[in-house]
Amino acid sequence: MEADLKESDSNLLNLTKQLDNANAAQKVAAEALEAANKDKRRLLEEAESRDEEISGLRKDLAIAEDGRKGGRGRKKGSGSEEVLTVLTNDHPDFDVKNLEARFPPSDAEGEEDS
Repeated sequence: MEADLKESDSNLLNLTKQLDNANAAQKVAAEALEAANKDKRRLLEEAESRDEEISGLRKDLAIAEDGRKGGRGRKKGSGSEEVLTVLTNDHPDFDVKNLEARFPPSDAEGEEDS
C-alpha cells in the first residue's frame, strides 16, 4: 500500500511538472502572438501611410504633367485639385476625402478653360 502511495505521489509530481511546462509554453505562445499582432498593426499603418504618400505623388505628377502641357489650358477644377494636393502633402493628418467629393479631380470633367 505504501509503495502505491509513493508511486501515486511520483505520478502526481510528474503531472504537475508537465502542467507547469504546458502553462509556461502557453504563456510564451500568447506573448509571441501578441507581439506578432502588434507588428502586424504597425506594418498595416505603415502600408496605409505609404499608400497615401503614393496617392499624393501621383496627384503631384498629374499636376506637373498638366502644367507641362500648357499651363493655362488646364481643365476646369484643376485649381481645387491643386489645393487638395497641397492640403494632402502639407497636412497628412487632414481628412480631405469630404473635400475631394465636393471638388472632384479635373480628369473627371472634360471641359477646358478658355
